[in-house]
Amino acid sequence: MRKTKRLGWAILVALAAGAVPRMGLAASDAALEERVRALEKKLDAEQKGAATESQSVRQRVEAIETQVKAEEQSIADKLGITFHAFVDTLVLYNTNSPANRTNQLRVFDVDSNSFELQQANINISRKKEDENLGFVINVDFGKEAEILGNATHWSNNPNSTESTNSVELREAYLTYKLPFSFLDNVTLKGGKFVTLLGAEIINNYDNFNYNISRSFSFGFGIPFTHTGLMANMPIGSMVSVDAGVVNGWDNPTDNNNGKTFLGGVGFTPVDWYNFYISGTYGPEQTDNGHSKRGVFTWVNTLKPLDALTVVAEATYGNESDLTLPGNLTRQDALWYGGCGYVVYKITDRLQAAFRAEVFEDADNVRFNAPQAASGSTAWEMTPTLSYQVTQGLLWRGEYRHDNSNAKVFQTSSGNFVSGQDTITSELIYVF
Repeated sequence: MRKTKRLGWAILVALAAGAVPRMGLAASDAALEERVRALEKKLDAEQKGAATESQSVRQRVEAIETQVKAEEQSIADKLGITFHAFVDTLVLYNTNSPANRTNQLRVFDVDSNSFELQQANINISRKKEDENLGFVINVDFGKEAEILGNATHWSNNPNSTESTNSVELREAYLTYKLPFSFLDNVTLKGGKFVTLLGAEIINNYDNFNYNISRSFSFGFGIPFTHTGLMANMPIGSMVSVDAGVVNGWDNPTDNNNGKTFLGGVGFTPVDWYNFYISGTYGPEQTDNGHSKRGVFTWVNTLKPLDALTVVAEATYGNESDLTLPGNLTRQDALWYGGCGYVVYKITDRLQAAFRAEVFEDADNVRFNAPQAASGSTAWEMTPTLSYQVTQGLLWRGEYRHDNSNAKVFQTSSGNFVSGQDTITSELIYVF
């Protein structure tokens, strides 16, 4: 019995002796685990603090930017003045490689096989809804400024150099809403402004043509600008009427003793269709008030789908009693043309446009091409692809084929053929 008890105690002592190291190791593991947990909590807190601090900085920056924009908007609202600008650059390749490095029957994209600062523009305006008086100043730089300046009769002084630089005041005019109750929807415009005629325009920060190159009708059938006084009056929700008196075509200073009528009527019977008929009539020849030039355009715009736009344009012009070199006169000159556009917005950023056109210069007074002295008919087809790279940045690519029944397009050898093909890539940045 005693042996049995002694054996039991021995076993208990042995078990206790073996358990002591295990109990010490377990305690050590628990302490280590507690320390690891504490470190993990500290690290997690630091990471959360860094993230919170980073988020706080980002939020503060965003708040500052929002405040600055609000202040800018507030200043713009108080002053009523807006400022915009854009830069238009392109590279153009003419497959004819003309010897004179010039694209024939073109308007602004006249230089072949060249990089070009096509247009830079600054637009400043003040148009407040609660005020009657406003103004617009629109200034161009670059190639288009040269072309516009060369076409503009700034002065009767033959020594004036205003038409030979690369800066052109495209528009500078005042607007005034008549305060009389029975004429409160009439707005007057006085100064120098772009024409009412045609479907295409001189590009503006908020409005660009569907194609890079301009149509024959735009370049040779109608004026660019006018200087004078105009009135606009909407009649109901469907009709708008424009009417005024100007110096003439591209004439800040009149070149004869007569004035020209300029007017237009717009009609929008339904949301998806509208048309605008506009025209001018008056003397345009230098020192020849007897000669009268009349031209009108009819532009129809259809939008059967949100993504689809179709435009059809007709142009007709006539001029009488022309004075030619040698004091010879021609009783009449005639030109007319038709132009169609199909524009499809493939995605929010991608757009495809196609223009087809024919233009008849029956007496060679518009093209003024030596190789077509008896007149000519020209036609062109122009597909254009546009992609909005990012906000404010637009890329466009274009192929154009020109053709004429007269050989007016020069080749690399200096000879003339009936057609030319050009490929153009363009970048436009607007802000």
